[in-house]
Amino acid sequence: MKEVRAVTLPDGQTHELLPDAVARHRHAFGGSGIWAVVIMPDGSSFVCREADGGAMDAERLDHRQTISKLIEIFGLNAFRGS
Repeated sequence: MKEVRAVTLPDGQTHELLPDAVARHRHAFGGSGIWAVVIMPDGSSFVCREADGGAMDAERLDHRQTISKLIEIFGLNAFRGS
């Protein structure tokens, strides 16, 4: 198994670097492109997609576009109260 490279923060917490974690778990993604929705505190977001050479492309979405993307991913049931 590949050695895990990590970052140790001043408070002592240790985190694995994202590119290292993705490379270590690449087999789990089934060969399709990796993507993520990163939601910001103001309700906007970035849709990040894997680009050529292992880089990431990001597209900024406003609040309404973010809600639309979340409904596309999870459906309306994700917004129902418990």
